[in-house]
Amino acid sequence: MKLLLPVITTLLCVSFNAQAANPAGKTILARGTVLALDANSEQQRQLKRRDTVFGVDRITTGEKSKAQFSMSDGGLIALKENSVLNIANYEFDSNTQQGSASIELLKGGLRSISGVIKKNGGSYSVKTPVGSIGIRGTHFEVQLVEGDVFLAVWDGAIDLTLENQQVLSLGSDEAFSFAQVTSAGEVFTSISASRVFDQNITSIDSPSESEEEESQQQTATTSPDPVTEIVVESNFDSETVIIADVYSEQQYQTVSDASLVDQIAQRQGVFNYQATSFGVNSSLGAVTDFTMTMAVDFDNGTVPEGEISFSDTGGNWYAAYSGLIDISKLDLAVTFASHGNNKAAGDIEAIFLNGLDTITGNFNLNEINNPNVNANGSFRLEP
Repeated sequence: MKLLLPVITTLLCVSFNAQAANPAGKTILARGTVLALDANSEQQRQLKRRDTVFGVDRITTGEKSKAQFSMSDGGLIALKENSVLNIANYEFDSNTQQGSASIELLKGGLRSISGVIKKNGGSYSVKTPVGSIGIRGTHFEVQLVEGDVFLAVWDGAIDLTLENQQVLSLGSDEAFSFAQVTSAGEVFTSISASRVFDQNITSIDSPSESEEEESQQQTATTSPDPVTEIVVESNFDSETVIIADVYSEQQYQTVSDASLVDQIAQRQGVFNYQATSFGVNSSLGAVTDFTMTMAVDFDNGTVPEGEISFSDTGGNWYAAYSGLIDISKLDLAVTFASHGNNKAAGDIEAIFLNGLDTITGNFNLNEINNPNVNANGSFRLEP
């Protein structure tokens, strides 16, 4: 009996600490190494999907790891790889719909959509090495790089109070939406986002940087209009569909997407989607025999495989891709592409619509050695 007392005491202490800490949210995606350290008990645990995070947790993501959390007030937080986030305080009363939140980014990067706390006038702040961010809007992003802090406001506005008490305001109704603050306190503002916010997954066989830039310049002149009326003539019945160009969508799309996030968290298994409508343009003329498939693994938050195939007068275009579910969008990368006997490269972006029953998006492909030979299009996929 005496030998059991220390064990029982330890278990009671761990249980007490877990109960004493306020639940701050739940894990909706934990890919790779995602750890939570309880500041009170010093207990460390590996986070997995649906695990609770508390208002005393320090969350760490490892190499090639990422995490996403649905917070207690409906807010969303996504952590990039090699990040450290300290949840200093996250309190929300579901009855009064009031609360306050304070988080601190110590390393890496995060994206966030604020929830009911901010909507109802509560205090919500994000501490960084160069100052504290007060939130006036919904969707923003912070990235730490070698002591510098990069900021992006995709919707709404933020106020960064620097260590010298100067206030940097970014976002809606402000002159700039993007900024870099150096470790020395220098401020550089911009109307365009820094490349550190690029969320693309590195391809297994990527083109060189110069080739990629040349490809982007070429495809930029041939991509569809932001909203395109596409007449479909294929193996499917002819129809006219309106497909929004996801390149014009913000990374999260100003959300009431919390409900969509919950649907993603609750869905289980692998769903196979295929093209039900599409529109494709080729620099070599008419396109035939278009097919596209995508497998979505909701248990692991991944897109393990997908393929695009069609033909023009130059031969068959083929692209294989894979990626991750990134809150309400799909973070995809082309892993292999070809046109006839020529090596190709490209990119693909997609979002969920109609709950999780539709995936719509755009793609661009081009021959690496001859970027003038290219194809692009929009698609609609359904299970």
